[in-house]
Amino acid sequence: MDTTANPPDVAPVAAAPAAPLTSANAASAPIGGSAVAPVAPGTAAVGANPNSKVVDEFQYLLEKSQQLFAGLRDLPPTGKNWQPYFQRTFEVYTKLWKFQQQHRAVLENRELYGLKRWEIGEIASKIGQLYYHYYLRTSETNYLYESYVFYEAIRDRQYFRDVIEAKNPGLMIKKLRYYARFIVVCLLLNRNDIIKKLMEELESLVQQYTKDFKPADAAEWNVVLTEISTFLEAERKLAPVDADGVPFSTPSRLVGERSSKAVDKDAQPRLRLQEAILVGNYQNQIKFSELTLDMYRLLQSLEREPNAQGGKAPAAPAEAEKKDEAVEGGTAAADTERGSSSRRANPHKYLLYRPTFAQLYLYISTAFKDISDNTAMLLYISADGTKRQGKTANPGYAGGVTTAVNFSRKALEKGDADQTSLIHSLHPADLVPFTRKPLFLLLDSNNSTAFIDIPREFNQPLVVLMSPTEYPSSIKDTTQIGSLFTLFLHSPIKAFAFVSDLAELQADVWGKCVPIMNAAEKAIADLLLEGDLSASLDKSFKRFLQDDFLRQITVRFVLCSTILMSHVHFKESK
Repeated sequence: MDTTANPPDVAPVAAAPAAPLTSANAASAPIGGSAVAPVAPGTAAVGANPNSKVVDEFQYLLEKSQQLFAGLRDLPPTGKNWQPYFQRTFEVYTKLWKFQQQHRAVLENRELYGLKRWEIGEIASKIGQLYYHYYLRTSETNYLYESYVFYEAIRDRQYFRDVIEAKNPGLMIKKLRYYARFIVVCLLLNRNDIIKKLMEELESLVQQYTKDFKPADAAEWNVVLTEISTFLEAERKLAPVDADGVPFSTPSRLVGERSSKAVDKDAQPRLRLQEAILVGNYQNQIKFSELTLDMYRLLQSLEREPNAQGGKAPAAPAEAEKKDEAVEGGTAAADTERGSSSRRANPHKYLLYRPTFAQLYLYISTAFKDISDNTAMLLYISADGTKRQGKTANPGYAGGVTTAVNFSRKALEKGDADQTSLIHSLHPADLVPFTRKPLFLLLDSNNSTAFIDIPREFNQPLVVLMSPTEYPSSIKDTTQIGSLFTLFLHSPIKAFAFVSDLAELQADVWGKCVPIMNAAEKAIADLLLEGDLSASLDKSFKRFLQDDFLRQITVRFVLCSTILMSHVHFKESK
């Protein structure tokens, strides 16, 4: 499902992203290779105009690329069958991009074809989408950077410059969607300086689009603008600023390994987080398209900074010559810097925005199928809680967290409202079948404690970390900044500054606080791994601490609990 088909749905994160080849494969794909044999040149008459052959081959490649790209949305959202089809798609786009670059003069000739700049921009935008979707499929941030390279080059070269003058609403929508997608990529890369400029340009374009065409979807594009602004404002509120109003920054992703001491003394293979399912199911939550603020934060916490991925990672090049190599040459100019890794550096993730119970259960089942005894699944759920009114014979179904309701069914369910709510909820007992393999649960809900007593029937590692079910009245409204619990797991220093109401600090004070917080995390990790706590630690924790990501989450959970229990604002009577 490609939700980019409609204007507001600019970031298809919930279901089936597509995926491209690496830039190395893209760079080495031959222009006239056997994968795609253009029909027109092979059938042209002897002595035909060579320029006509160029036009025919370009039209063939363009049509073929469009057909393959349209087919990507039909690929299954789970499994591995998407890759061969996607490789074929990316090969064709590579050939198309190189071909138009090599024959630009012929194709731009109005008497032969009349290639326009916005058509070049559209091809480049499609390649950027392919890299972005590949990032969603693989969770490898290198491809996110490569998507950024193409999107940035489109803007720098002003490929869509003439769209406004064309007075064509269809072309204007292409440009608007390009900006929205570029903003998503910049959000994930924390390029806030670029986002500010893009937002100004997008606002101007939406106003121009509304003024010129009076479109039916004008309100939807204004919703997009509002969502982005709210999203950015929530992030801005959390970052303390210096005396000049410049916000302090902190790493968003895992930097290196937190510890090399997490070795199983029983000589078991080291456990690794392989699958992660991030669910955003609150009725009211800050989001942009289908990416909630809490999902956005935890998503980055489950990724390494690129320079930790087995070699040098591709920074998004700022120099024009790198962009020339990346865009004009048909590759993202990153593979030689990136190096290769024998296994995926980050866990594979499914990002689910307001899934129904059936959809959620399908993804959990799929992830469960893909893990082994030495790999783990993480399930993060941010959702409203539900509780059964009255007693039940089975406490495993006394309540849980909500899932979305299929509106086609909702009209038919006119019975008891309590029962209907329980039907469309995920209960602790629903997760018992998946405890046959290592399972790490993160519950961020006002009913998180419903999952505290999930039975361990299969003697496999199981950890459940739960958010507070309520916060003191003295704490500012957290609905404006996302979940405080998830914020602690993502950036403890930002969360501490928020609960302490520290909006402005001197730069030297911030400079002292950061290493103190880092030292606290390291001290907790050392205590859990080999300190006094290690001997009495539950074996499930010992197993999960072997993974860098799960260890960081566990350490930050301990830090969160310690800070909140010690903080004066959290000592008021209930």
